[in-house]
Amino acid sequence: MSHDIEQSLSAGESGPQRTRRILDSMGETLEQGEVPIEILNDEDIYQRELTEIFGQAWVYVGHESEVPEPGDYRQRTIGEDPFVFVRDEHGKIRVLFNSCRHRGANICRAEKGNTTHFRCPYHGWTYQNTGDLVGVPQKGAGFDHLEAEEHGLREAPHVDTYNGLVFACIAPEAPSLEEYLGGATWYLDMYFDLIDMEVIGDPQRWVVDADWKTPTENFYGDNYHVPMGHKSAIDVGIGSETATGEEESELYGIADCDGHAFSIYQIESEKPMFWGHPERVVETFNHDALDDDQHEVARKSGVTLGTIFPNLSFIFLGGRDDPNKDPVGTFCLRQWQPRGPGEMEAWNWILAPTDAPDEYKERVYEVGMSTFSAAGNFEPDDIGIWDGIDEAAGSVFAEQTEATTLFTMGRGENTAAEVDDDWAGPGTAYANGGVTDENQLDFYRKWHETMTTEGAE
Repeated sequence: MSHDIEQSLSAGESGPQRTRRILDSMGETLEQGEVPIEILNDEDIYQRELTEIFGQAWVYVGHESEVPEPGDYRQRTIGEDPFVFVRDEHGKIRVLFNSCRHRGANICRAEKGNTTHFRCPYHGWTYQNTGDLVGVPQKGAGFDHLEAEEHGLREAPHVDTYNGLVFACIAPEAPSLEEYLGGATWYLDMYFDLIDMEVIGDPQRWVVDADWKTPTENFYGDNYHVPMGHKSAIDVGIGSETATGEEESELYGIADCDGHAFSIYQIESEKPMFWGHPERVVETFNHDALDDDQHEVARKSGVTLGTIFPNLSFIFLGGRDDPNKDPVGTFCLRQWQPRGPGEMEAWNWILAPTDAPDEYKERVYEVGMSTFSAAGNFEPDDIGIWDGIDEAAGSVFAEQTEATTLFTMGRGENTAAEVDDDWAGPGTAYANGGVTDENQLDFYRKWHETMTTEGAE
């Protein structure tokens, strides 16, 4: 190596130094509404996220209806860590680390299935679906010293369910799931307590050249992009009656909700809305499960979207794939799986009311696939925009100029967005929530706080 190159490298920032510089800069500009674009495509930031965010937060693993019977399993990841989401022989849901205790090979290779045991393909060590080690080839000849009960599969130390949604936390110590969700439970109850829902089919998955934070922040409440980004679909009458303007609505952006956020379109109508579900389906709902305020919000809801930090988003709308057909209540759970700096894997589950007729569930699935899926009418709009952000974020110019992105909409003296002190639910509700960035900025506040907690290196 030449002396000039050595001198140049010694003058540059190391990975940890650069990370600290970016996070310190973000701490200074965040409340001004500016976020360093570098965080959307940086190797050291990404590695720190895997440890400080996905290694500490409660992360969505799947829905109980995906593993309805003992022995049912699915492969899942927390960050990039491999796990098996399984219902064991006793009916208990477990999240098992997909790594043999002998040499570390994956003990489960199939994406899904039903089994009583997992057998490692390397040396044949065998585990029950409880994680217990029950088989070691030639144990008497070579492993007579082995205590099988001490070598079962490792598990996520914290696994819990909220109204069918299964979360896991791999940190040694963690708050309870309900404490972590905080005020978000008030809103989640409107979907999963009011309605018994089940996953229809398998989750669709596709790789996107964009950082996981971009769609996460978008689902925190970026309704500003809809008229521009989704204009072509709206113009032909695809999507919801709210989006096409057939139903007048008031948009509320819910920020300051314990790190999570929601957007809720409310429609003043004598006709109960309930996200586009027809009356015959609404009759099957658990109406007594909600208090009066929650039920009224649900009754008026045309479209709802939001995100549970760090990477679980959803959209619930009265959707349709044909302007000549009636809308159906379509619920999509989205998870933005980190797969490297500036790259992610999008997962999409479509859910329908469990007690709805089968033909209605089929229609919900059709509309979900045609609107919010890899080949849907709305998804390519977003992907075509997002996949240019990581290119700019990872550029030399962005680093040299310390380029930032802007989240100041709604801060002017004559802003249309106003705090609604009469909102019944938790969080800060902004009426005219489509013209404020407070929801999205909340995501970056939570992200920055988590990335800079005491002890994070």
